[in-house]
Amino acid sequence: MLSRQGGKVNRNGQPRVLVLFPGSVGDFLCVLPAIAALRDLSSEEEIEVVARGEALEMAQQIGWIRQVSSLERGLFAQLFSPLPAAGSEEVSGTVAGVTAVFSWYGHAHAEVRTNLTHLFSQARVQSFAFFAGQADCHASAYYLRCVGVEELRCPSVAVDEEDRQWLDRYWECHVWQATSRMLVIHPGSGGQKKRWAPAGFEQVARWWRGRKHGKVLVLLGPAEEQEKERWRRVAEVEKGLSLRQAATLLGRAELYLGNDSGVSHLAGAVGARGVVLFGPTRPQQWRPLGGALSVLQNAPYRAAQPHAPGISLAEISVEEVLAGLAHHVG
Repeated sequence: MLSRQGGKVNRNGQPRVLVLFPGSVGDFLCVLPAIAALRDLSSEEEIEVVARGEALEMAQQIGWIRQVSSLERGLFAQLFSPLPAAGSEEVSGTVAGVTAVFSWYGHAHAEVRTNLTHLFSQARVQSFAFFAGQADCHASAYYLRCVGVEELRCPSVAVDEEDRQWLDRYWECHVWQATSRMLVIHPGSGGQKKRWAPAGFEQVARWWRGRKHGKVLVLLGPAEEQEKERWRRVAEVEKGLSLRQAATLLGRAELYLGNDSGVSHLAGAVGARGVVLFGPTRPQQWRPLGGALSVLQNAPYRAAQPHAPGISLAEISVEEVLAGLAHHVG
């Protein structure tokens, strides 16, 4: 879904807190409350986030993140190797103004921790393990505790006037009425094992059109691009949207249905309501925060068949999903 390019990099010596984070967009939305807490605790410093992939794009959409850099460029791409001399122009430009570093990147590698300490010798450097389920808590709670906050907070992604204007044009282009009731479905995920049976999504789409007389939009990410023709037989399909555009659509939708995925985390961050389906992963650690998203998981089934590929209709039935969605719309 990454298509919008650009960045916010303006190292002008302004005091700043540097955050290094290597995760995906779903991971980034889990760490976002911790970054927001750093902003609140460091009111006189700007926040710079160093990330990659869709997480980099997501960071570019957060207005209060003043600077964004790539983990795959410059000195940050060299943290596993010997760095240039301390007096070089590249080093000076990177470290200028940094008062604190919070890194979840390369913690298990001593050379990365050493390089960060030497590179930012005038700053407070803290390194933490990236969350991979090692703590019995939600990912956001883990990241918040790393920065000294015990209270669980939700991520928030704002939609601005430019986004709303884009959405109005999008709606007009599809000849949809302003009052059209939209169900957004994201049938994909980062792994096949986390995906609900396609037939289930198809039945839900038919229910929404038939019983609720609404529109259905299927969002596809890069991992599902080859499935476009299949889903076009089910509903309107969008692929290749930027995260900003996807967030805007999710914020307008009456309901959302998806698997444990980055898009589901984005739906929560923009305040969507609906249902998120879990199979092998633990909602206690990975459920989307924010909005009004109900979680469905068949824990007894998964305990009996922990290696079941995907989420079958025997594990989570269409009837259960419809009941969960109906709860949000009456």
